[in-house]
Formats: sequence, structure tokens, C-alpha cells
Amino acid sequence: MKGTNIFTKRALEECKVKKTRYRISDSGSAGSVNGLHLDVLVSGKKVFRFRRKYLGKDTSVTIGEFPLITIEQARKRAKQIASDFTYGKNPNEVKKAAIQENKRQKALSMSIAELFEAWESEFLVKIKIGERRSKSLEDARSTWSNHLKGAIGHFQITDIKADTANTLLKQILIKTSVSVRNKCLTLLKSMYAEQEANPFIKIKKLAETRRERILSKEEVGRLLESLTEESQVYQDIVMLLLLTGQRKYCVLSMEWGEIDHEQGIWLIPTTKMKAKKAHAVPLTDEAMEILTRRSSEATAGERYVFPSSQSKTGHIAEKSAVGSFWYRITERAGLRGQSRGENVTIHDLRRTIASWSVMRGGNIQTTSKLLGHSDISITASTYAHLDIEHVRRELGITTAALLGRNLKVEESRVERLVREIKQLSPEERRELMGRI
Repeated sequence: MKGTNIFTKRALEECKVKKTRYRISDSGSAGSVNGLHLDVLVSGKKVFRFRRKYLGKDTSVTIGEFPLITIEQARKRAKQIASDFTYGKNPNEVKKAAIQENKRQKALSMSIAELFEAWESEFLVKIKIGERRSKSLEDARSTWSNHLKGAIGHFQITDIKADTANTLLKQILIKTSVSVRNKCLTLLKSMYAEQEANPFIKIKKLAETRRERILSKEEVGRLLESLTEESQVYQDIVMLLLLTGQRKYCVLSMEWGEIDHEQGIWLIPTTKMKAKKAHAVPLTDEAMEILTRRSSEATAGERYVFPSSQSKTGHIAEKSAVGSFWYRITERAGLRGQSRGENVTIHDLRRTIASWSVMRGGNIQTTSKLLGHSDISITASTYAHLDIEHVRRELGITTAALLGRNLKVEESRVERLVREIKQLSPEERRELMGRI
């Protein structure tokens, strides 16, 4: 709705609020400025704006709110805006550029600790919409707090140049390992991704020596014997790690809603999978016995199979440090060495399951599916059941051998293994051997 009025303080004060916004044009007096208007909003606010055609389009520039801005001030500003338009300047674009420059200057003065906080906030949004995994953020937080925060958190983001970035990573490598250095590089690249200059962008990861620790049958026996001295919950965790061959995080965060008791399938959602695809794990009779017992003992409404009231996540967390259940188990079993690399890790159980399965003659592609390296995305229990029985049989045979049970299994043949490897594509071979 449009109207005209002589702009006086009293006249503008008496403008009534209506059910729809309306506009009053400045006209009828010697001081009136063509294009100056007062918008009366439904909220009760009264806003001065200047309007005119610019490059063929109706363009509106907000001046300010009445009575904080007086009529005289609004007219003076309107004349300046009209002059800017005449000389090819759009005040809206000038203002937008100024805001962007202010943001840029503010970003340049930001500390690296503040940059991490901003990056963390963005990551949380990505987790919420399903683009990233919460486990990835946990790992990043650990990398930041253990290796970067104390060293560079107090610096401004512009303090890190290409040469200092290289020096920083060399210092991390000397103190830790290639793996930690690469994790720090990945995090820092991501943190600086939105900045004008990314000092880490041209730095490449170093090649890592892949860990190949596999437990022998005798070592598995010692592990199981040591396990009997732990409380039931830790026995169940380790047994499910052995019986499923899945990653530590997936087992510890296992939820009752992911278990299909009828078909004996564990459906791990996309948000927990490294490959970012849903994964169906066949559960052997031994695994189902554990879950059935835990289900009967669980509190009504409990979300996690291994809950913990002391953990921020709501489920048991394992850091493998001194005093942890894994440290106790491996210490008693004699599976801890003098150096860090000699200790048996939880992930070695997964590698052991996969390696035993292949070495005893199991199908390589089946083993790859078990580990979650397949490209098949499984979204429902019914669909998963069509492709899962063979995987269940292979897993049952392998875990039975690990647990020392006598099963009549056909002896593996080297020829069979070689043939199966030859049938794989180069990408499948790299995926199977590189990600175990």
C-alpha cells in the first residue's frame, strides 16, 4: 500500500500500524527528496528507505529506523545514495563488500584455537545431516588436543606459513609417528580449507607402514584364557569383536535397534561405517547367545548393548591405556611388548579374523563383504538376507577355528587362493589387502 505525506515528526509518529505493511513517500515540501519513503511494518517498526531504478531494476536501500533516524538525517542520506547511484555505485553492494571485508579481517585475527572451534561447529552440522560420522569428530578432537592445541592453538591463523607448516609437521613426526603426522595434516588442511591461504594445501601425506599383526592360534588361546578373569561385560565385548570381525567403535556403540533377532543380522548404519555405506553383519549362534542374554538382562528402554553412565557417549569407551580392560587382558596373556608397536591391539582381532578366513581357504570376496569393504549398500533386513547366508557360514567356520572347536572343514588349497585373487580387480585387491 502506498501513500504520500508531508514528512514531519508528528505526522510520522501518528502513522497507524495496519494488518499489512504500507509505504509513505516523501513529497509536498521544499525539502522532500524524490525516492525517499517510510515503510510502516506490521510489527510497528517504521523504516526509512530510498528507492530508484538502477541498471533497469528496482533497487531499495535501507537507511534506518524512525525515530532513531530523524527526517533530516534520512533526507541527507537519501541525497548521498542518489549521488552514488548517479556515479555507478550501488550502496547495497558497497555495504555487502564492507561486511565481507570485515569478516575477512576478523578471520585473519582469529587464533588457531578459535579456528578449530569454528571448524568443529561446522562438522557438528554435517554430522546432523548425515554427511560425516561422529567417530570422525572424536578422532579429530583427540588429534587436536593431544598434538596440536598446546603447540599452535595460541597462534593467529596468519602466523602459519608454508615453511612453518612443514616445520610443524616435521616436529610432530619426530615426537610421534607417520600415522599421527598424517592425521594432523588432514585435520589442519580441513581447518584452513575456507581461508584465503591454506599453508598445508601442497603438503602430502607420508607413506605408512601397514600394521600386519595377526594372532596365532596359541595367542588366541592365551587371550581367551585371560579374558575369563574379566567381568562379564568385557568378556562379551571381546567375544563380539572376535565373533563379528567388526571395528571397535561399531561394537562398543552397538545399539539394540540395530539387531535383527529374528534373522540374526546386525545392521550397522551409514553414520558408523568408514565406507559411509550401511553394512549387514551375519551373527553366528555364539554371537546371538551373547546378545540374547544381554537383552534379557538389559534395562527397559536401554539404547546401547554396552551402556555406561560414566561415558559422555552413553556407551563403554576403550582407550587401551594402562588400567583399561584391554590393557589388563593383553598384559595377563603376555601380548604386550617392550615397544608400542609390539602390543596386540583391539584392531588386530579384526585383522586376525580376516586373515584366518583367507588363509584357511575362505572366499576372498566373502571376507571383504564381512569387513564392510563391499560396494553393496544394504538398507533393510529383508534385502540383506538374500546375500548373507554364505557370509554367515564362512564366519562360523572361522570363529569356530579361533575358539578351538572341532569342525570338519575341507583343507584349503593354495591353487584356490591364487585363483580367487586373480579373479579380483586391481581395486578390489588393494581394498581387501590395504584396509584389513
